[in-house]
Amino acid sequence: TEYSSLRNTIGIDLLEGFNKYAKAGLSAFVTHELRKYTQSTDTIPLSGTERPEGLTPYPYAEKLAAKASENLVYVGAQLTKRQGTLLNYEGTVQIGLAGPAAGELKADGNITTRIKLLGDTVSLKGYGHFSNTTAPYLMNNFVSNHFIWKNDFGKTRRLRFGGILDIPHTSTNINVGVENVQNMIYFNDECLPAQAGGSVQVLSARLQQDFRFRALNWRNTVIYQKSSDESVLPLPQLAIYSNLYLQFKVAKVLDVQMGVDMDFYTRYYAPAYQPSTMTFHNQHEIKCGNYPMMNAYVNMKLSRARFFVLFSHVNQGKIGGNNYFSSPHYPLNPRRFLMGVSVDFLN
Repeated sequence: TEYSSLRNTIGIDLLEGFNKYAKAGLSAFVTHELRKYTQSTDTIPLSGTERPEGLTPYPYAEKLAAKASENLVYVGAQLTKRQGTLLNYEGTVQIGLAGPAAGELKADGNITTRIKLLGDTVSLKGYGHFSNTTAPYLMNNFVSNHFIWKNDFGKTRRLRFGGILDIPHTSTNINVGVENVQNMIYFNDECLPAQAGGSVQVLSARLQQDFRFRALNWRNTVIYQKSSDESVLPLPQLAIYSNLYLQFKVAKVLDVQMGVDMDFYTRYYAPAYQPSTMTFHNQHEIKCGNYPMMNAYVNMKLSRARFFVLFSHVNQGKIGGNNYFSSPHYPLNPRRFLMGVSVDFLN
């Protein structure tokens, strides 16, 4: 299967402050995109004595086209304000006018403000996204040695909004968001694309909290997420990344960072991999997770040279047992020892 895309955009950009009445920047653009697809054709006859006995019948009355092309036209605009001290914002809207993009709509926006708190400046950011997009061509039309499908999926609508609180004084960053997806396209248990008839909601909350005491550093990211329909969109409810390390200098010329980091997420029905289509599909037989993946490392920097020593998956067989699968039937790499060096040749 071959795919190519040629995209050209023409636009005009009026920078923020281009005259005394311009309190924001304004942009407008037109985009044309040409997409081309080439797929293999089934050379075996649809019926008759020439078709081998016992072969799975071709599922459609006519063979899928070997070649196809799409011409898409979009128009869009953007409004930005980035130079303010109290309130900054950015909004982008893109509308599809021709081809499969006709009727598409994408809108993104965010607004940021800063307030004084605990003797420091705290950043508050709200963001939102809405899209109504057409299903990709290969989700509707696909043929290969092992899979073939012809679908007529409707548009997928996404609505996402949330907020971010950033407190530099305490090295705290909190991101809470919610998303609703209607007519979501996914790969089902039979490895085929399917479209959910209803809506799927996802609630997510991410906390990034760093601690530092002299040479000791501890960086943490904790994510909680909940899907309203695990049969369509399975997610681990809790994911954690933690990195504990010492950072110091030796003889004022050698930077050293040494520590241990860990990835962990709770058990869930992780998507399985289908090599024939190179996609991940839903499955409800094997759960993965509840396993910490730990690495011990030393990073060093001397002038323009950087080098590292890494003991990857150091906890194999020691902590968490041996059930280290990131996807059904696909284990993580076993314990390994790695070394590397990088030198910058810059003037």
